[in-house]
Formats: sequence, structure tokens, C-alpha cells
Amino acid sequence: MYNAIKKYAPILFLSTAIVSGLNYFAYQAIIQIAQAQFGTIPISLISEIITTIAIHLIALSVLPLALSAKNRTLTGYVALIILGGIYITYMTGINAAGPAIAIVAFSYLAFYGYLKAKSIYSYYRTK
Repeated sequence: MYNAIKKYAPILFLSTAIVSGLNYFAYQAIIQIAQAQFGTIPISLISEIITTIAIHLIALSVLPLALSAKNRTLTGYVALIILGGIYITYMTGINAAGPAIAIVAFSYLAFYGYLKAKSIYSYYRTK
């Protein structure tokens, strides 16, 4: 049970943070208008916000969780970064998918370069 929590909790936490933060800013003006009109937040608005957050959270985290369940944790995080960029683009209109893909590509190239440099160093050290 502890391994499952350790495996899935970070993905769920990051997904929840992205979805909650963006939906908070999306609904902030609507909440303030409702408070000014009614003096409180209507139950229908609260249920709409919770439903929207739940649906978006499921849509954002299903692929990374499925990859993590197949013991592809690193691939799950990469999928989460790319899907998070796409989600940010969808919610705000600011292109975040392109920079997210570029960051993943440069990180992969840096990791590959590190492994190559390490193997070359080991080769010449044993020689």
C-alpha cells in the first residue's frame, strides 16, 4: 500500500495543483459577482466548480496514472508535463505546450549526453 501511495501521490498532487490553480483563477470573478449579488456563494455554483475540477482532474491525470501503473513512472511524469502544458493552453490561451515539449526534449538530450560522457569517462579511466 505504501508503494502505491508513493507511486501515485505525486502525480495526483501535481495534477490537482494545476487544475485547482487554473480553475480558481477562472472562477474568481464569477465567485465575487455571486457574493456581491447574493451575499454568499450559491450551492449550484459550488457544485459546478467541484464538478468541473473533478472532470478536469480525471482528464489530466488518467494517462500519467496508467503509465505509472505499468511501471513507466518517468514516462508518466513526462506525459503529465506535456498534458499539463496542453491543459494550461486550453484554460488560459497562453501557449504552454510548446515550452513543455521543449523542456522535455532538452532534458532528454541532457540526460543522454550525461550518460555518454559518463561511459566515455569510464572507458578512458579503465584504459
